[in-house]
Parts: sequence; C-alpha cells; structure tokens
Amino acid sequence: MSVRICGVEPGSIAEEMDVSPGSRLLRINGREIRDSLDYLFLSSDDNLEVEIEDPSGEVILFDVEKEIDEDMGFLFDSGLMDEARRCSNACVFCFIDQLPKGLRSSLYFKDDDSRLSFLQGNFVTLTNLSQEQLNRIVEYGIHPINVSVHSLNPKVRHRLMKNPKSMKIREQLEFLVSHGVSLNGQIVLVPGYNDGNDLIETVEGLYALGEHFLSVAIVPVGLSAHREGLSDIRELTREDAREILSAIEPLQRKYQRERGTSFVFLADEFYLLADVEIPDHDHYENYLHYEDGIGMIRSFVHEMRELLPTLPSDVCGDYVIPVGTAVASVFRELAEEVESRTQATLRIVPVENHLFGGGVTVSGLLSFADISSQVPVEEKSTLILSRAMYNIDGVTLDDKTVEDFEAMYSRVQVIEPTASALVALLKETRCPSP
Repeated sequence: MSVRICGVEPGSIAEEMDVSPGSRLLRINGREIRDSLDYLFLSSDDNLEVEIEDPSGEVILFDVEKEIDEDMGFLFDSGLMDEARRCSNACVFCFIDQLPKGLRSSLYFKDDDSRLSFLQGNFVTLTNLSQEQLNRIVEYGIHPINVSVHSLNPKVRHRLMKNPKSMKIREQLEFLVSHGVSLNGQIVLVPGYNDGNDLIETVEGLYALGEHFLSVAIVPVGLSAHREGLSDIRELTREDAREILSAIEPLQRKYQRERGTSFVFLADEFYLLADVEIPDHDHYENYLHYEDGIGMIRSFVHEMRELLPTLPSDVCGDYVIPVGTAVASVFRELAEEVESRTQATLRIVPVENHLFGGGVTVSGLLSFADISSQVPVEEKSTLILSRAMYNIDGVTLDDKTVEDFEAMYSRVQVIEPTASALVALLKETRCPSP
C-alpha cells in the first residue's frame, strides 16, 4: 500500500527532503500508509523514518526530526488519500434517493465514511466497518465520531436501513465508548418507524452509554416530491411535533440536572411545525449541531439582535432577500427592526421549493430556477444570496453560478449565512448627507 504525493508545501520539511511530485509515500516508522488517518497518526511524532519511492522506482529512507504534530508538508491528490467509502444501506428516508434528475453529479454520491466523520463532521452509520477498522479508530484516538444511530432497537434499525449489519449498532457503540472514543449521535425521525416509545428508548439508551456519548441530534425526515418507487412515509404533522417536544423536554431537564447538558437537541423544524418559540441562545450549548439545522435560527436571531445597535442610522439601500418558507416570518421580523433603525429597505421573499417539492422549506436547498422564477427583477435593488446555496466550487444545486444570477439581476451579493455578514454588507451603503 502507498499514497501518491502530488506536490510539497513551500518551505516545508518535504521540500527540504527534495521529494518530487509523483513519488509515493510507502511507510512511516515501518507502518504502511493507506489513507489520511494513517498519515495523520503516524506522522505526528517528533522522530520519524519516512520511506519514499521516487518516480524512477528508487526507495529512499529519510530520518526526520520535527516538532510534535508538525505537518511534513506533503500534498496528496485528495484529502482522504483514498476513495470515499460508499454507503451500503438502503435507508427508507435517504434524501439522495429522492433527488430529481439533472443536479450536479456530486450530489448523487452516497458516502458513509468514518474518516469523513473525523475530518469533516459527516455522520456515519458504522455498517461498513469491520472490527479491524473499529480497532484502528480506538488505536488512533479518532474522535469525536458522528454516528447516524436512528434507533437502538435492532429490528427497527434494520427496517429503516435495510442492511442486516445495521443491527449491531449497540455493540459497536458500547465497544467504542468503552475504549474512550467520544461520539455524537443523530436520529432521523421517521413517523411510523422510530417515533413514540422507540425514540425515547433510543435517547435514554444513548445517554446510558455514559459521558463519552456526548450528545444526540434529532432531525425530521426530509421528504421531496420525487419518491416514486420508494417506501411510503408520511410527513410530520403539527401534532407529531408537539408530542415529540413534550416527550423530549422533560429528558432535557433531567439530563441538565444530572450531567449539566441537555444532551438531546431538536432541529428547528420541530419548533416551527409545532408553532412554539424556539429555545433561547444558552439552550444550544455552543451550537454543537448547528450544521444539522439545530439552533440555526436562534443563532442568527441572537447575533442579529446583538449587532442591531451597531447599525448607523444613515445606512440605506434597497435589498431583496430570498429565503425558504420555513424562516420567512423570522426574517421579516428582523427586517422590520433593521428598517426601524435605518433608512434601508429589506424585502424578504419566501421562495417555494419547486425543485424538490414536498416538505422541503429550508433556504440552503433553494435553486437558481426557483429564485429566478419567483423573485422579481428590480433595477434598483440588490439581491442578497446565501453562500449556503453553493458548493465549494460556487455552483448551486441546479448547476448555476453567481454569474447566472448577475445576468438576470442588476446587483447580486453572495454572503455567508450569518448575521454579521448581513450587517457588514448593510453598513457599506450610506445615505448622502443632506
């Protein structure tokens, strides 16, 4: 086994070693390098024997002295130094199975890779890990690992994931926490599958694993209008959301008393659907599950309310902000507060998600087609778009760029989905002095 070196960082140890692009990293301290985890763990020591095969096939052994955890400066073809592991499950709720045709190709890849959990925070199911791979997680101290649990009941989890290996989840989690590996859990709540008593039993079972199991995120199943040939799943109702809140909130209070953490956190959609107030800023404990849509609204509102007093009264400008229908009322309220303090105009436009249909109502899944068909072109207005709509290559779900928006709208600004980014943009335009 080996990994290809595509380059070296200027001024790095690798440059001093005079390693040529196209060389292969074979071993560090006598152990083979298979992927990024091997490299990160084995290269962290201060004294290394690094075995390199150069492009001609000659194998060279380097003695390297460096600082603990200092990176050697090798560049590789991919972050994993290996192909990402594909998902081997057939989950009844998988959103990728519900995608319409014609989106960017990367969206159709199903990863289930524990290395991406450690490196990027992805949630993984553990169904494609052997005992040897679990042992490596323990040996390398790879944590926290984010695990898609869904249910601790083997029969329920198998029904959800259609993979016999999914039934081993309790044993896998017990093995990892017993060896000091920290874990976070996720439950995708699917009505009629893992709700009711199963949900409570799963949460309590995860809490009982002890302090190495750090937290649990509960998110509602996402259903698009493209479920032809898939399992019949109904949407969550307001009554469902209220029942979930009434079941989970007592557990949160109990866990706060016992461990000083709410431990289990609910996605914003549950509060919106139940039509109850979203918890306050402190409830979310530094927004551990922010990327899972847990606390996003409260974080934005909290930050915006802190920054509103910093807006000068001479701020002006005309802005149009397209948002998902779920958060339109929240953004309208904040827009009114901005307008009451300044001379700016902020028009919030709720955009129906025709690309996905169904119950998809979040801003991050809006497409060029839906925005361009529902947000009117106004010559004097600036269209504000969230960077959450784009991937790292600057492309929307329907493969469009900022330039496509600019060809249609007179002014376009793409900003990070934070209150500070919005306030900073507003401050750039001031009304002329009388």
